[in-house]
Parts: sequence; structure tokens; C-alpha cells
Amino acid sequence: MTCRILCLDGGGTWALVEARALIELFGAATTGNDVLRRFDLVAANSAGSIVLAGLVENKTLGDILNLFRDETNRRALFSPTQNLGDQALQRFAGIGPKYSMRAKLSALEHLLPLSGDKPLRQAVAGLMGPAGGQVHLLVIGFDYDRNRAMFFRSAPAGGTAWGSGAPTTLSLAATVHASTNAPINFFDAPAELPGSVDRYWDGALTGNNNPTLAACIEAVTLGYQPEELRILSLGTATVRLPLASAGAPPSPFLAARPVSSLTADLGKLATAILDDPPDFATFAAHVLTGGGSGLPAGVQSRVVRLSPLVSPVEASDGWVAPQGWTAERFQSLCALEIDALPASDVAYIDDWCSLWIGGIARNQPIRMNGQTLAAEIGYDRFEAAVAAWRALAA
Repeated sequence: MTCRILCLDGGGTWALVEARALIELFGAATTGNDVLRRFDLVAANSAGSIVLAGLVENKTLGDILNLFRDETNRRALFSPTQNLGDQALQRFAGIGPKYSMRAKLSALEHLLPLSGDKPLRQAVAGLMGPAGGQVHLLVIGFDYDRNRAMFFRSAPAGGTAWGSGAPTTLSLAATVHASTNAPINFFDAPAELPGSVDRYWDGALTGNNNPTLAACIEAVTLGYQPEELRILSLGTATVRLPLASAGAPPSPFLAARPVSSLTADLGKLATAILDDPPDFATFAAHVLTGGGSGLPAGVQSRVVRLSPLVSPVEASDGWVAPQGWTAERFQSLCALEIDALPASDVAYIDDWCSLWIGGIARNQPIRMNGQTLAAEIGYDRFEAAVAAWRALAA
């Protein structure tokens, strides 16, 4: 029996990319519950769990996109910390928390008035997937006190061969709060939940910023065979620049080799959780599900990756910015973090997303050459990836 899976990466404001991809697939007026009914399992991490919550809340895809486009919503989720010590650390060292954990939970509850206070199981009650069972939700967090991954499920996923995989009793808003709490350079404390002593950090700490591989494992524990899986993996863009050679002059189109120092390395470590190579999870899932064997003509994998690749274009005289972009604008986009708040920054993300959907900017394949950026497995254009998914899901 075929199991259709939707996976939603983390990425802060960049999650507007996932909303736009869903709109291209299903239409802006399509409701979230109608999207969920097309899948048997939906897995999400961090900002991807906000997209998932919008689907559960039954917002239209256009309204989910506006959760990220609306600056008031963005600033409610990323509300400045009131901790004076954290403010001073940011000001003088350039690292440390910028945002309030407590204010984020209040913002999430406000954005989810219908389903936010419901346990995950109840939030999807009556929503049946194409295989005939209730849609299964999987949201990933990191248990701060126990130092381990935490899988928040809407239903059990276990058995005699797998052990227990208990569902969560947390509400939808609390689950999203736990999954979205990026530490060190972002939120000022582990996520605390009303009535619970447990605390959580962002699921990216578990190596599952892209939850595709975790979703595959969850599906197998639910009783599906790996070759029965059909996975649509939606990302929030990844920056890939060719690595500069030693001693090369600075270029906005090449990744510089960083100079190691305590301050630089602390900053690098603080953001490393969000740089989890998203191509590893999709490639591992590709291998797990049987590679390209037994598929329709033109379909390369049971995994379809849809995510913009922020990369330069190779020209006769070297690497250049893509059509309509200056080197300065491209460099600014590459430097944007997950907490893009000003409208001008979000416009950069949105504009690049349009280039991607229009086939000008490349799609991230399942595996590519690290230096030439050529696709080895998967689809390097949005249109080709969408066609592959439609063939798989048919």
C-alpha cells in the first residue's frame, strides 16, 4: 500500500518558500485540511511546524503564506528579549539570544485560535489520508533536560519489533513552540510549556532540520515497506557557493575559507544546527526507499525534493548573479538568517522564490557535485520536480 508523505524543513521566515510551493501544487484558495488529506504522514521541524499548524488550523494556503509575509506576525514570533545580559552580549560580542521564548508561545496561540489548544491527536481527528487511515503527524524537537531527540506524534508508532513510540499529550501550539525554539543566537531560554516541567530546544539540534529521513523511519514503524513510500520534501532554500581556492580574492559568488578564532568559531557553532546539510536527509531517504528502481519512466526517486538553491550562475568569465540580480543583492540574500524581519529582507526571499518557481534559479537536487553544483540525482528545476511528484502521487 502506498504511503504519501509530506516533509517540511525548518528555516524561520524562509518557510514562506514552503507555502509558495504548496500554492503552486494545489492553489492559494485550497484549505489546509484538503492538503493534509492528500498525505498519510506529515513530518515537520521548526518553522515547518508552523506551516503544518496552519494546515491543521485549516487556513488557506494563501493565508499560511501571509503568516510569514506579514511583518506583524513575524515580529510577534521574533519578539526582542528583555534580558539585559543577553542584550549586552549581542551588542558587544555579536552572539547570544535576541528573542523572547515566552512571547513566542503567546504569538503561536494567537495565530492558532481553533486548534492551538487541542492535543495533536484531536487536532487531526477525522482527517483521513489516501491510504485510508487518519493522517499521522510527526513534529521534531530536542529534549533539553534529557539531551535527546523528541518526536511529538499524533498517534502511536511502534510495535513488538520497534518498541514504544507514544503519542504526545501536548497541544498543537505547545508542540510547535517546542520545535521552533532555536537556541544560542535566537531564543533566550529553552521552551517552557504550561503545566509541564519539560523544556525543549529546536528540533534542528537532533540533525533533523530536514525531517525526511525521520519521516521514512516513522512510516516503516507504522507498517509500511520502504518501497511503498512516496515523499514530497519541501525545503526553505539552501545557499551553495563553490568553495574559493586558497588565496583567492574575495567574491560574492564563492564561499570563502573562514579564519578560525574563538569568536568566529563560537558564532559558527551557534548557527551550525541550521546548516545541517539538507541534501543528506533526502539522499539517505532515497537510498532507504530503493533508489530509482521500479519507478515510472522519467522518475528518478521515491523522494522529490522541492527547495530553492541559492547559487550563482556559471558564465564564460566565471560565476555571476542570475538574471535581474546584482552581486550586492545576491550577497545580501546569502547573508540572511532565519530571523529575516524587515520587509526588504523578506522581499529578497520572495523574489528568489519567484526565480525558482519560474525555472531561472535552480532547484536543490537530491545529490549534486559540490564544486560544479551539477545535479547528479534529482531535479535541478522546479517544473521537473513538480512533474515527478505528480507522477509519483498519481
